[in-house]
Amino acid sequence: MTASDIDQRIADLPVAVDLTEDAVILEVDLAGTAEQIWAHLTDPELLATWSPIVPERPMTEVGPMLSRETPEADPVTTDVLATAGDHALSHRWGEDVLEWLVDEARLTLMMKVAAPQDAPTYLASWHVCLAVLDARLEGLGQDRIVGREALEHGWEELRSRYADELDLPDQPAV
Repeated sequence: MTASDIDQRIADLPVAVDLTEDAVILEVDLAGTAEQIWAHLTDPELLATWSPIVPERPMTEVGPMLSRETPEADPVTTDVLATAGDHALSHRWGEDVLEWLVDEARLTLMMKVAAPQDAPTYLASWHVCLAVLDARLEGLGQDRIVGREALEHGWEELRSRYADELDLPDQPAV
């Protein structure tokens, strides 16, 4: 994919968001099957193609583990807290808890974040990652976009859009 192709996919990805008292919820319909989406949520090799979370083992069994965004990055606690079949996963990511639910091609992410004011930042980041996942599930050769690289793909505009949509203050530019 070209940079303009992924930028357009990021801009057009139909994501629904909601903010509750203690969580941020993101829903998106993705290309691919439930089985493919589940594999991309739990297999370290597949996570390394789209996600900032690259665990040291598959995320299919409850228990402690660490993850790294890149091999040289500091490890982050990513303990698996619960799983339910091949459709629900709950795990830590640092201080936050992420709960993933796969229903057909719909993916729901509920983030229980330690700092709710950072919700627009988290949503923008996951939005970019999920657009990459969507492209990969469609069979397109798209590289992972994480960290500061997301700034080159509309991340700041997404963060501002989510701040407005959720009526939260927009954080300063990074």
